[in-house]
Amino acid sequence: MAIIEPFALAIGFLLSYIHDYVSSYGISIVILTVIINIIIFPLTLRQTRSTKRMQDAQPELKRLQKQYRDNKEELNKKVAEYYKENGINPLGCVVPLLVQMPVWFALFRVLREPLLFIPKEATLFSKLQDPLSVLFYGMDLQVPASQINTWVERVPYIFLILLVVGTALIQQNQLTKKQPKSNNPQQQQMQMIGKVMPLFFGFISWTLPSGLVVYFLTGNIFRIGQQALIVKLDENQANEEKKENEKKKIDEEKAEGPIAEDSRKKRKKRRRK
Repeated sequence: MAIIEPFALAIGFLLSYIHDYVSSYGISIVILTVIINIIIFPLTLRQTRSTKRMQDAQPELKRLQKQYRDNKEELNKKVAEYYKENGINPLGCVVPLLVQMPVWFALFRVLREPLLFIPKEATLFSKLQDPLSVLFYGMDLQVPASQINTWVERVPYIFLILLVVGTALIQQNQLTKKQPKSNNPQQQQMQMIGKVMPLFFGFISWTLPSGLVVYFLTGNIFRIGQQALIVKLDENQANEEKKENEKKKIDEEKAEGPIAEDSRKKRKKRRRK
């Protein structure tokens, strides 16, 4: 794809640049994955929060759909009003994802076919032509586990794949543990897909170059920490809003206090008369 090419060339250059400092292909992939995740973190944060708002809005949307099921024009109007009042953008969880996709596809291509995108004059380019010079914990990151001849040699590759599956399960548990159980078939289907995805990643990791598996593992670990950070940020924001609301309430009560006191005094005077 033409749109992916410039991103892939830029990522290939960055990967070779990192390798010049760390002299390890595997560590270079780890650092590159972390850098890219940090760069797109604002988009990921926006996407996560938009997704959560849409999930929180589902009960009210279902109520509106039930109430105006015979009047689609009024339903669309009420839904638009609800979105506006609650600051919800239906495309808020889609647009950041679309912006990220070229980067992830480019990174995937670079790690799958590194010699096509790494500058030929780079040290990493010449090293990749000699697999023994870029081993990472005894693994050739340019080949998949399925191409390794003996099961003994496959052990580190299998261990790497198991780590990918395990971290993906942890990440999925982070996303679903606070979601209530739903009788909605569509919601149940999505939850089932979420449970199957870690196993799917393990399956495809068996046939993909191991450099991509290192990328999967690093991305999973980063997103576990990222999700914990997002939850913490949201909790702090919720606590701040709660404190502000309580403060406003106290200030309103104080403001109403003298008025209420004057009203009581007037009633007492009228009774005496």
